[in-house]
Amino acid sequence: MLFFFSFSLLFLFLFPRPCLLGAYSRAKNTLNYLFPLCEPCRRCRWRALRYRLVDLAGLQVPLISLEEGEEAVVLSDTHLGLRLGDRVKDKHEELAAFISRMRRDPRVKLFILLGDIFELWSAPLKDVVTSSYEPLRELARSDATVVFVAGNHDRVLAGLRLMSARGAGDVLVAPELLLLDAGGKRVLLFHGHQLDAAFLITKSLWKAQSYVYMLSEALSALPGNLEWVLALLSLFLLVLLFTLVNATTPLVEFVLLLAAIFLVSPPLVLVWRRVQDRVWYSLIQPIAYRLSRGRLRGKSVRTLAVSKPLAKLVSLVEELMGRVDVVVFGHTHIPELIVENRRVVANSGSWIENDGQTPSCTYVRISSKEVKLARWSEGAEVVLGEALL
Repeated sequence: MLFFFSFSLLFLFLFPRPCLLGAYSRAKNTLNYLFPLCEPCRRCRWRALRYRLVDLAGLQVPLISLEEGEEAVVLSDTHLGLRLGDRVKDKHEELAAFISRMRRDPRVKLFILLGDIFELWSAPLKDVVTSSYEPLRELARSDATVVFVAGNHDRVLAGLRLMSARGAGDVLVAPELLLLDAGGKRVLLFHGHQLDAAFLITKSLWKAQSYVYMLSEALSALPGNLEWVLALLSLFLLVLLFTLVNATTPLVEFVLLLAAIFLVSPPLVLVWRRVQDRVWYSLIQPIAYRLSRGRLRGKSVRTLAVSKPLAKLVSLVEELMGRVDVVVFGHTHIPELIVENRRVVANSGSWIENDGQTPSCTYVRISSKEVKLARWSEGAEVVLGEALL
């Protein structure tokens, strides 16, 4: 609940509200800086994109319509708040500059945040909020509609329901999928973990990491080193419980098992966060990615375009909505755009430090005429690939 409250507060603070009138010009300028989305001219200029909810096998999926001359900008895997030791790995400054430029483009009417925007698996919440502030602030200045599609790292935010003072339709949260209608062309967008073998094999067990994060952040919010005192106290109570209580019946055994799980959780969660931050992401995970062919990360878009999980997902959408012309996802951090069986398939890449060989700060632009994969480099757009629709 700690970071649910923090992110809800951050969004509500950043997104627009009515003008505040100051008695003096300096105070007024200060308020206009803090609350930039409040000028009457901005309110008149804003128009929410048309959308409706589509029932897709029991899942409510937003379907947004783009008119001629309108564009959507898709970015994913910014992992805001990600650190490795003392090094900042996210590109939040570049991201803020990019959004600032894009929001001034009159063609851009839709920003799609395609998952893993916030690093809510390993980063301390204070780092996530700090890195998120400027990019979200730039988004709040935009007249475009903003859609957030949850990824595996920020899954806990999938339940958010947001509405600014401008009214419904300018901020949408899609827990799993998003559909676009761009001049009659259907576009399917999702984060990409839905194609990952590890996630498919473990079913919903991967979601437990989000709860581990929640508990660890709650414990870390305690003053001083009180979280470790609480962890040691839990272990002491666990030993005391098994010393004093004898499991004579199945019911007592079941109660003891529940108590053991509850008491062992604080120390296990704290130790896992330490191992995860200092060892897992810097040592074990990179080796696992290289050795395991079953992992998604590192596979090309051309391989994924003909994979069974993607074919199953596309078939499900096409049964209800008709042909899917474009598929866009992220998750693998490898930007690429191809045309396979007359369908455009694109990966939006990432906004973090990569291995030096994979481009970073990449995104996808979608209009009724084309799909473009580009990179933000030194304040300018560099096109990496494009396909006509």
